[in-house]
Amino acid sequence: MKITFYHSVNVWDPNIMLTHILLTTIVLPLILGILIAVAGKENSTRSIALTALLIPIAAAIASVSIEGFPTLPPIAAKQKLPVLLLSGGIVFMLLALGLKQPLERGVSILISVISLAVPVWWLGRNIIIANSTKATTLGVVLMLAAIAQSLVSSGRSQRLPSAALPASLMATAIATALSAILGGYIGMAQMSGALAALFGGWLLVGYIAYLRGKDNAFALQGMAAFAFVWTAAIAVAMTVLFTPSAVPATLVLSVLPIAVSTVLSWRQITFAHQPRFLRPLTSGVLVAVPAAVAVLIAAIVQA
Repeated sequence: MKITFYHSVNVWDPNIMLTHILLTTIVLPLILGILIAVAGKENSTRSIALTALLIPIAAAIASVSIEGFPTLPPIAAKQKLPVLLLSGGIVFMLLALGLKQPLERGVSILISVISLAVPVWWLGRNIIIANSTKATTLGVVLMLAAIAQSLVSSGRSQRLPSAALPASLMATAIATALSAILGGYIGMAQMSGALAALFGGWLLVGYIAYLRGKDNAFALQGMAAFAFVWTAAIAVAMTVLFTPSAVPATLVLSVLPIAVSTVLSWRQITFAHQPRFLRPLTSGVLVAVPAAVAVLIAAIVQA
């Protein structure tokens, strides 16, 4: 006679749930960000292509770990998101390998607009048609993101790359996560938090290399920078579309750190007068100001 013993596990146990949230929202994406930074540390076409591929794929892994594997073909937006991220990573890698020189400004603008408009329409066309407030907010967010994508992808190199761009993306992800929590979309709050950890892991490796004397430790070039901005922008777009009580102004402000970072890079502001260890931190604090304002507004409005 065969006797089988079943062990009952309470999946709603708070400790189990908290552990799962920590693993999927912080630990896993942080490790992925560190690995991507190490794998793409060389300033070569192959490294740029690898980073352009892996950043969206890491975001897709985070999405699957939070929401589960999507059905195929995907129906709901949360099922479409990992498919979209995976597809984006492959396209950006192929563009990075195929492009022999930086994109012309007009071409980069066109690619930026198409890369954001088409996926967002696929994710939430019904909401865009039915809700003019969300459509307007989305238009502003995507316009700011497209400008940033165009600027970072058309200039292949900088004299002294700063931490402004990756720090701004982490600030955007954190502000988006908090806006989603306050607006009632926990799933997207976890996803944006995972992106913040992903970008943070990449930044951590860069910061250590910078302290060890590598001046271009934070360099994001071409399609690698494009993929970083695109991944963050898609998360903000999802939050705009599907957060029930999101405050439009907070989501627009959430994207402004990226605009601030492009201004700092364009003006070659590197805070060279400060101690070396403070320069990345100073640029990070500066680009995070709009994100902090966004969180403050969201907290006041939702209180």
